[in-house]
Amino acid sequence: MGQQNLPLQNDHPFVALGRVLETLREEENTDVLIETTLNYLQTEFDYHLIWIGLYDRLEHRLFGKGGIAQTADTDFLKQRYNLQPGDLLEQVVIQQRPITLPDIQKESRAGEWRRIAENLGIQGTLLLPLRAKDRCFGITLLGSNQWGISPKPEDKAHLSMVLGGLATALHEIEVNWQQSAIKRPDKPLFQALDELIKLPKVVQRLDKLVSMTQDFITPTRTSIYWYNPQQRYFWHRVGNRQSLRSVVGLRGSTAGLTVAEASDFYQALARGQLVTIGTSRSQLQPETTEHILNRLRTRSLMAAPIQSQGELLGFVSVEDDAPRIWERAERNSILATAQLVALVVSCEELESQVQLSLKDSQLVATIAQTIASSPTTETALNDCGKLICQHLRADRFLILQPDPSGQFNLVFGKQPSNRRPCPSPLPPLEPEDQRWLSEQNKMVVIEDLEADGLLISWRDSFTQLNVRSVLLESLSVAEHSPNSLSFVLIIGHDSPRTWNRNERDFAKTIAQLIHLLLTLSGELDNAKRSFLARQTLQSGLSLLNCASKDPVRFEKAWVNYVAKLLECPLVALLTWTPQIPWATVTTAVVADPRLALPPDLTIPVATNPLIQEALATPHFCCCLVRDLPDSIRQWFNSPDIGQILVIALHQGKTSATGLVLIADREERMWSEDMLSVLETLTQQFTSLREYRYRLIRQTQDREDLQALNWYKHRCLEKLYQSVQEMNNGLLALDSQSTYPAEATQYVTNSALQKMRRQQLLHQLEDVLATLNPILKQEQWQLTTNLRPIQLATLLKRSLRQVELFYHQRQLVLNMHNVSQFTIYGDRLKLECILLELLLTIGLHSPAGLWIHLWCCPLRADVKPTLRSTSPYPLLELLISESSSLEECQQALTASPIKSLPSLSMKICQQILRSWGGDLLFYQTQVHDYLIRLLLPLEQNQK
Repeated sequence: MGQQNLPLQNDHPFVALGRVLETLREEENTDVLIETTLNYLQTEFDYHLIWIGLYDRLEHRLFGKGGIAQTADTDFLKQRYNLQPGDLLEQVVIQQRPITLPDIQKESRAGEWRRIAENLGIQGTLLLPLRAKDRCFGITLLGSNQWGISPKPEDKAHLSMVLGGLATALHEIEVNWQQSAIKRPDKPLFQALDELIKLPKVVQRLDKLVSMTQDFITPTRTSIYWYNPQQRYFWHRVGNRQSLRSVVGLRGSTAGLTVAEASDFYQALARGQLVTIGTSRSQLQPETTEHILNRLRTRSLMAAPIQSQGELLGFVSVEDDAPRIWERAERNSILATAQLVALVVSCEELESQVQLSLKDSQLVATIAQTIASSPTTETALNDCGKLICQHLRADRFLILQPDPSGQFNLVFGKQPSNRRPCPSPLPPLEPEDQRWLSEQNKMVVIEDLEADGLLISWRDSFTQLNVRSVLLESLSVAEHSPNSLSFVLIIGHDSPRTWNRNERDFAKTIAQLIHLLLTLSGELDNAKRSFLARQTLQSGLSLLNCASKDPVRFEKAWVNYVAKLLECPLVALLTWTPQIPWATVTTAVVADPRLALPPDLTIPVATNPLIQEALATPHFCCCLVRDLPDSIRQWFNSPDIGQILVIALHQGKTSATGLVLIADREERMWSEDMLSVLETLTQQFTSLREYRYRLIRQTQDREDLQALNWYKHRCLEKLYQSVQEMNNGLLALDSQSTYPAEATQYVTNSALQKMRRQQLLHQLEDVLATLNPILKQEQWQLTTNLRPIQLATLLKRSLRQVELFYHQRQLVLNMHNVSQFTIYGDRLKLECILLELLLTIGLHSPAGLWIHLWCCPLRADVKPTLRSTSPYPLLELLISESSSLEECQQALTASPIKSLPSLSMKICQQILRSWGGDLLFYQTQVHDYLIRLLLPLEQNQK
């Protein structure tokens, strides 16, 4: 491609360039700028065709602003050229880069300029963009009749400066034009502020604001609508005078624009959003948009909310009968007008707000005084609910409390008497509602439950109650998690309504008072429960400490106490032993015989699930009877028993050997505090019960060892006496053998001594044989070997043992009617008992006294003793100083003394009672003691 350098025609190019750039900087007329640029290009460069076209972005085309051509017809320089995809001109506009063409006549993408170039003989061509701020304002075309032109570097620099200066000037002109075209609401607003100060009345100020908005935006009409929160509708308050007649005609037969007709329109205004309806898309629902336009008989609408302290007071509306795009300045203007309206009206309503606040404060004080003076929480809530419903014109005042299952129980409800009461419990909230309600730190307002997407779980219940609008406050205590609810306060109304700020603040304050009341009531209830638990613990411990030492009566007293404490129809104690793992009913308290457990109930401990569950925990186990296996459910044959409590009698590491069973109705609710106290008392009962049984065993073991010791001591005395008698006899024999005698007499004496010695040895053998079972069979406890015994023989043996003692004391024992009776008992033990009695009566009798022993069968009409359970008839032995049997029998009419003379007598009494006999002591008026000995007779005797 050939190149041609076109020299500058001016010898001083920089002077001309500076002059042109100065013009481009200072001139504001587009035509002058174009003409200056064309003259410079024509003068300084040798081009046969020069053309400048400006770019129309909206239409995407170039329109010619003029040029220079060597032809008579220059109309093409002023024509408009549409840009087509793929054209060279569109490429320059989009890419904003210059294009050099060696021969434009051969360029198929040159479009119409290819034909023009052929007519003018143009070949080499430059297409230069007018570029400024990354925007293309047009194209400069430079053509030559030579092929393949290429400007020098200094020419390129000159062209860049001139054309860049032109583009910059065009940009500034466009910016200035746009700024002058934009509406500026600040001036009319400042003017309106000056005039508002001079106007005395609110109506005049509102008229001024409406006329200002009408003049600035120039819609068909401008209006101010006011909101009525009770009826939830907007009514026309002020309008421009030009449209007053049409407004009156429009609203002559209507109550205004209701919230129900345009719910999303109301919600947008309540959120402080500007609502626009025009040729662009509206943020409202299509049906709402259409309804508003039809209702207000307009085609375009712009509504700005009037708010004061977060409350929606109304809105400023500009309406146009034609579709219209609302500009930014118009939007700013109407928003500013709405704020001015709120400012103007707030001054007017300040006094009324003060009066309302004063009235609310007085009512709050009244409610606080009511709470403080009410005797009960129920009375306080009832009085408060009545005052609150009257003040807020509400229908229901409800307090709900969630339970562990998530349901909400009705704690208190102030409701109309002729309406359906609120059901309880209400179902659990949805997780979203629960989380949303827990996170709220202000009063929740739901103006219309049916239109709102909240409290879905309660919507059906509230619909049945005809509750449409609610104020809701979640009450929680500090001990709880921040996201948990303690109480929920609900104030309900039977129709949709808007709750204003005063009402919300009043309800918030009342909610805090109610919260305080409920918190104090809960603390008081806790204190009462704690006091009752402490009182129960004290009474239970006192009962356990003062109860009978006898384990059976101790268990009976405990079961009675539990039944009285819990007021249950059935309380039973089931016990077993490690040796016999079958549980039986030890004692039970039954309010109704139909509720009693089976009398022959035996339960396998190892396989019974109820007992095993109780053994697995130290606490109470609660079970519903209907959930128990059939083998257990059949114990409870009454429908009045629906649930049972069981707790095992645990004792440290020792395996439990009992449990307490408590039965009651299925709907019975157990107090956790009471059960906790009862668990503690049950542990104490278990310890004391075990202690009593262990004490009984130790006492019995001690008594058994004492009896064994006494018995062996008497046997040892018997052995000692026998050995002593034998020793004395042997010594006497030995003394007789030392005297000299004749042979015949000596032989006779030797035979007699040998025989006597053999007798003594046999007697000793008999004694040792008698005592041998003691060594083998009665090492640690007594055993009984009952057999028939001749009473006379037994008494003679006993008398022989005390003969020396009685002789020394000068006592005489006279026995009556003894020889004919055969008794049934243990011979050796009975001999020891008789010996003990004879020694005792001998010690307590004065010297020289006659002691009588009367023997006779016990008459059938005479009751022997409460403890005697012998299956044999009894023989009565009476030992007394009295010489008359009738006098002795007369003394038996008195009660026997309880304190026995000695421990030995008590041991004798225990041994006799184990056989079915008895030993009793009576205090007489004349004599000291009367001993009554009852012995079982052999069955063939009477």
